[in-house]
Amino acid sequence: MPKFISDEVFAKWTAQWQALEHSQEPFGFFNLGSKLLLGDFFDGNDFETLVSTPGISVIKVRFGFDTEETAFKLVLFGVDNAGQIITPYYAHAPGDFREAGDGPGGNVPDVLAKQWIRYWEEKGHAGEIASPLFRTQYGFLNGYNYPVKELLAALFRFEKMPKIYIRFVLHRYFPAAGEAVQKELTGSYAFGLLFQGIANREGDVSGMTDDEESGYYDLSAPCPRTC
Repeated sequence: MPKFISDEVFAKWTAQWQALEHSQEPFGFFNLGSKLLLGDFFDGNDFETLVSTPGISVIKVRFGFDTEETAFKLVLFGVDNAGQIITPYYAHAPGDFREAGDGPGGNVPDVLAKQWIRYWEEKGHAGEIASPLFRTQYGFLNGYNYPVKELLAALFRFEKMPKIYIRFVLHRYFPAAGEAVQKELTGSYAFGLLFQGIANREGDVSGMTDDEESGYYDLSAPCPRTC
């Protein structure tokens, strides 16, 4: 069963995440020795029950931080067309720490997605994950919103419910002209998420080969501004 959390815990974790906005210290909780946190496996059964909620329109992913565990948290929940929350809070503590060059399995066919993944791994293994990477022109990132119908595109080519891997990435971009001389022409980076379906390999009953993995890659709508 998924780990559901209460409104109170959700509010606590998100507030503790927001408190990190002006931190001057690297976010060391994304590292474990020489390993880097690359993402989070979201159980296919949890994903099934989340997207099957009657009336669901948008999946919201929110960032949290647990000061007691010193751990980054991902919380997923669904809302209807009116913005009303109609699911529990599905809470996850990402734990997929890996050495450099030891990324998760599954093909990533999108060349742009590969670039985003590489930026995260380069910055992360260099110990450069810090609050500026979570700031955009709209403010400090609380999370992202995903239309359900688009997320389901990650499942179209599977014969059996896959595992959902939420990859951590960095998007490189240039801010509006004049902002710190375009960051000295090196660009800015912003934290993002990639949803990818990865076939369950137990007994290899999926009927899919490694190069047939499906995925969904999108910046989607950042919060703020679309909270």
